[in-house]
Amino acid sequence: MIDILNEHGYLTASISDWCGADFAKLSFNFKEISVAEDQWNIKLLLRQGPSLIRNALSLFTNNALGKRFLPEFYYLAGVPLTRSLGRECRQLIARSAKNSQPFFINLFTSATHVPFNSEYPYYNLFTPKDYKGESRFIMTRLASAEEIIKKQEKSSEFFDIPQIMNLYDSCVKQFDDEVGKIIDYIEKSSLSDNTIVIIYSDHGADFFETGCWGQGNTLVGDDPSGRIPLVIKGPGVPAGVNFKPTTRAIDVMPTLLDLLNIPIPTNLDGVNLIPYINAQKSPELFAFQETGIWLGKIPGLHPEQILYPNIVELLDIPDKKSGTLVVNEKHYPTVIRAKSRSIQNERWKLIYIATYTEPVYQLYDLENDPYQDVIDSHPDIFAELKKLLDSHIQSDPLFKSSA
Repeated sequence: MIDILNEHGYLTASISDWCGADFAKLSFNFKEISVAEDQWNIKLLLRQGPSLIRNALSLFTNNALGKRFLPEFYYLAGVPLTRSLGRECRQLIARSAKNSQPFFINLFTSATHVPFNSEYPYYNLFTPKDYKGESRFIMTRLASAEEIIKKQEKSSEFFDIPQIMNLYDSCVKQFDDEVGKIIDYIEKSSLSDNTIVIIYSDHGADFFETGCWGQGNTLVGDDPSGRIPLVIKGPGVPAGVNFKPTTRAIDVMPTLLDLLNIPIPTNLDGVNLIPYINAQKSPELFAFQETGIWLGKIPGLHPEQILYPNIVELLDIPDKKSGTLVVNEKHYPTVIRAKSRSIQNERWKLIYIATYTEPVYQLYDLENDPYQDVIDSHPDIFAELKKLLDSHIQSDPLFKSSA
């Protein structure tokens, strides 16, 4: 999509904090990039030093000088930059408007990501005044990469879930306020009649609803980490419409191109949602998901689930000069085969779980009992979805090569 917008004269830019390093590491072809450098990098981790030292230094680098001269601390994982990113976005909008240039700005923030660290006064908004626990300002037991690796196997009893929810609400509130500032700026700049705003995410968050925390670890039931917002505001978009049918991330590109009056390539997997939104009609789509890479034997996994090697064995540094940490090629087959996969529509969700013997399937009725496996009660639904899911899995060249 970025290439298409570049061809049509748009200023394409990506703005992010520590969570958006891939926008620089991968070739998306943005004309301007203001994001963190590679976060999975041994040289970066060594420069940052021990947790106590890097967290202390980050207090003094959250400014323009820190961004320019000490980016490894400015973009420190877990440190909120929500205000700074919002300000940078508004400045870029102003520059584009002054130059009468159409713009596409991808503002990608970790505002609602683990460890749920928000800026003052937001972290005080939902936490009880008499709270005395260790997660007063941040989800303390997962505040660094080292802690995440060590504690991924812990159950809900290990964490202060009610306070973590308070912190999460604080992060959501700050994100909402920052989006409000951007929209207000667009309206005061007389740009709202020809500016489209889309709010999206790459994943949701599990708070042990399915037995584990994090995102993309399991696909059980109405998996919270698989549900993401899609809010569209602007010319050509009907106002006040709550569109409930199943939609997918791959549908954003054709939908946006249609709103911009740019021809939609015929080879896209996604569909243009605008006709269905206008008609309030379901496009009757199937959405596919797969799990990511977990860093330990996390709670909630199937007892016979294929497991990844431990983190030390799993990762490699093939390019010693760059220092980038990657999955060791010899473990590619295991990583690909171990993923859980799913297919779902408005009502039904079928999960494929990879085990050491044969795949295990689970079927969920998302309308009536979203966390109860009902595969034995609906054999016809299972057979229909299994055929579609198996075909989708077998069409993946990576899956075939891992066999």
